[in-house]
Amino acid sequence: MKIALKITPQRNTQYADMTALLAPPELLTSPAGGLIQDIQAITLAGQKYLLVTFDEAHASQIRSLLSTLIPRLGALSEGYEYFDQLGDIAGPLLRPIEPQFTPFIPWEMSEARRYRGKTNETFTRVLLNAAIFAGRYETTSTDRLRILDPLCGGGTTLFLCLALGHDAFGIELNRQDVDTTAVFVRQYLEGERIRFKETDERGRRSGRRYQFEIGPKGNTRQLVLANGDTRDAVLHMREVVGGPHMHAIVGDLPYGIQHFAEIAALLSKALPVWESMLLPGGTLALAWNATRVERTDMLALLQEHTQLQVLNEGPYTQFVHPVDRVIKRRDLLVAVKAS
Repeated sequence: MKIALKITPQRNTQYADMTALLAPPELLTSPAGGLIQDIQAITLAGQKYLLVTFDEAHASQIRSLLSTLIPRLGALSEGYEYFDQLGDIAGPLLRPIEPQFTPFIPWEMSEARRYRGKTNETFTRVLLNAAIFAGRYETTSTDRLRILDPLCGGGTTLFLCLALGHDAFGIELNRQDVDTTAVFVRQYLEGERIRFKETDERGRRSGRRYQFEIGPKGNTRQLVLANGDTRDAVLHMREVVGGPHMHAIVGDLPYGIQHFAEIAALLSKALPVWESMLLPGGTLALAWNATRVERTDMLALLQEHTQLQVLNEGPYTQFVHPVDRVIKRRDLLVAVKAS
């Protein structure tokens, strides 16, 4: 059977090209990846698609899987069964695959807030999926997971985690970023009439922390924003519900870092801490400006400072892409903690 998957539309050519590059590896690393026989890039009515061939023997399983998977993907937004011909009617003909997923909060929350240094939401969603799909929790990716962004900035990754139905935990060194993000969260939830309870922990010696319980009674999710050094991540998450234990850790390293020594200084201290927080089978996914720092150097850092298994083959090496004239190459690494 053939499935046409629409590349997520973007507002400008730069992001459209990025999304088209990210779509194949995101799909190949997803739970559907092992069932794929062939992928081709095609254009239908002026829109870019991936035409994906699956084994017809698994048609029912594939339809069911894609109905819950496609709405969660970042670089792909819609799915259709594709027919070259039906009876005497020449194709291509498309039959939509109905999505079976409702975001816990609106996707719009990750898009509504604009701030300096914000990463495109499509890439952030791909990065998050790359982490969730890689470890033991691939087959339970629709369950409620605990995700930490140890360098959370303005919170885009956290809001996407909530939309996917996960608990979201963030650490940010810049106090102003934490405070303004908390204000945005409060205002957005109030404006959308989404029930929440907020705890503002002003008196913490290790830094201010906000805890939000979001959602209707009996079906809530956690959002935690902690101000502090990511190298003290265990300390910042120790007193939250569930403690410093995560299914996945997802970080977008600062693009302003110009030299490998700066990243090495941060990661040599942070990586062992992050690794200790991962549950068995959990994953770490990091994105960085590969224009300045080579993939081999990042690999060496993970191998020196952790026991994590880096996924450095197949689709996991195909995420590299240009961002703009300054960041000519952005890449990501995914690593798994032994079960």
